[in-house]
Amino acid sequence: MGITKYRFHRGDIGELSERYPAFEQLKGSAGVGWYQWIEQATGLGSFEKMVLFIGKSGYGKSTTLNSLIGKPILETSDVTACTRECQSLDFHIEDNYWLSLGDLPGIGENLQRDKEYLKLYADFFDYASVIVHVLRADTRDYTVDEQATNQLINTSRLKKKVIYALGQCDKIEPTTRSLCHEPTADQLINIDLKLREVGKVFAAHNPVVPYSAETRWNMSALTNEIVRVALSE
Repeated sequence: MGITKYRFHRGDIGELSERYPAFEQLKGSAGVGWYQWIEQATGLGSFEKMVLFIGKSGYGKSTTLNSLIGKPILETSDVTACTRECQSLDFHIEDNYWLSLGDLPGIGENLQRDKEYLKLYADFFDYASVIVHVLRADTRDYTVDEQATNQLINTSRLKKKVIYALGQCDKIEPTTRSLCHEPTADQLINIDLKLREVGKVFAAHNPVVPYSAETRWNMSALTNEIVRVALSE
């Protein structure tokens, strides 16, 4: 079965590796684990490593992607959901090989849309090399995320693809009035507790990665893990 994505950006892997050197490791990695993508308009094929960003609406998937590339390409909102389909940012690696960063719609808006979006998730999962499940550090309720995980992440192959990314760590208690690029000592204690909780709740196969897209804190660790999992297939 074919899947459809809507390309919002096409660039070179150098755009990413200048900000996060881990992406440079994708060069020279052609071989097993690349999905062949056929353009509907031209019928031409290319090979991709697809990294999908999923999670609850409002948890910061699009913001994370904008932070990765350093450009506000994807629309974000604190109030309304902005994504209705797979929006992709594609980066040429070498020859006919590409890295595709896909932003999927956020779940948790309503039951009807969740049914539609979870079907979309399932359609894309088999083609993905990495699935980044974005969570919020400053929330206690992961019910919607748990339900989606239990329904969709149900094989050992899929579990190995998933990175649970604990975002918005700058907002975890105790917060300060000023925007700090590094969490305080007290925040780091609570971040560590949250990492253990998330790892247990979701039975995470890969390390849970804490980060802040707004301050770019620990974004390098997230990109390192994305590349590691992408190359492990």
